[in-house]
Amino acid sequence: MGQVGHMKVRQLEAFQATVLTGSVTAAANRLNVSQPAVSQLLGQLERACGFKLYDRRGGKIVLTREAEALYAEVSRMFVNVDRISRVAAAIRENNWGALRVASFPAISRCLMPKIILEFLRDHCAARFHVQSMRSRAVIDAVATQHVDIGVSSIAGDRPEVESTFVHAMRAICLLPSRHRLAEHLSIHARDLEGEPFISLGLQDGSKNIVDRAFDQLTVRRKVLIECGQSETVYSFVAAGAGVAVVDPLCVYNQNGFCDPRVRVLPFLPEVEFGVWVIKQRSSKPYALLDEFEKRLRSMASAQLIDLN
Repeated sequence: MGQVGHMKVRQLEAFQATVLTGSVTAAANRLNVSQPAVSQLLGQLERACGFKLYDRRGGKIVLTREAEALYAEVSRMFVNVDRISRVAAAIRENNWGALRVASFPAISRCLMPKIILEFLRDHCAARFHVQSMRSRAVIDAVATQHVDIGVSSIAGDRPEVESTFVHAMRAICLLPSRHRLAEHLSIHARDLEGEPFISLGLQDGSKNIVDRAFDQLTVRRKVLIECGQSETVYSFVAAGAGVAVVDPLCVYNQNGFCDPRVRVLPFLPEVEFGVWVIKQRSSKPYALLDEFEKRLRSMASAQLIDLN
């Protein structure tokens, strides 16, 4: 049994049980030991403290003022011990801990709230710190251990991280609802020759994927505006500024499938945007993180399939 100063925890347990039950005999029953054993523990505690713990009055135990002060501290100690015990049980059951998660903005808005809330229903003592950042920053944050796990639109290219492919989203074309092509069933890259085009900015990894589709067919677009995020691209299309090619998350986040201002059509040739889970390559085993990664990959894949 451990010690607190010159006191043994078992002595403090006997003291607490005696105060709670009101008698040495009842304390012995509570602790499942003999009455002389409790008396011996109380005597040892008195000697360790250097003051008397209680008086007997009419068959009842009455604490001294010194013992009352001691009991307040003993009670706090056992409250903390109980809390530590509960925390240990929660950790053992993968139900305790803090997770730092980063994802690119479209995922942060569209999928992450559902995934984390679902996870918290089964792991109610878990806590999350969630950040939204560009995919390049997600990879860097995982590599430098500023976050535990991330979701990116590009695979990690740093040696400190490992990437797991989750799903590929097919690109869609956005047109103002009164555009000359709005009645088509699908839009081919050649249909957009010379069209005013709203593009993603250089800082978005998806821009290169879209540009490559047009370059391979030598289709020239009239790029009017470049935007840092796909949601901003959507807003310009809705305002009638031009057309765009984006991922379906953009439309979902803007409720664009029901927006009378915007026509959403399949884009050809087929262009895909990948979604990747990024983890530290040499991270210490952490059961809660492993459980969250499984849930993240499963739920993200299912929801992205629905979007396609």
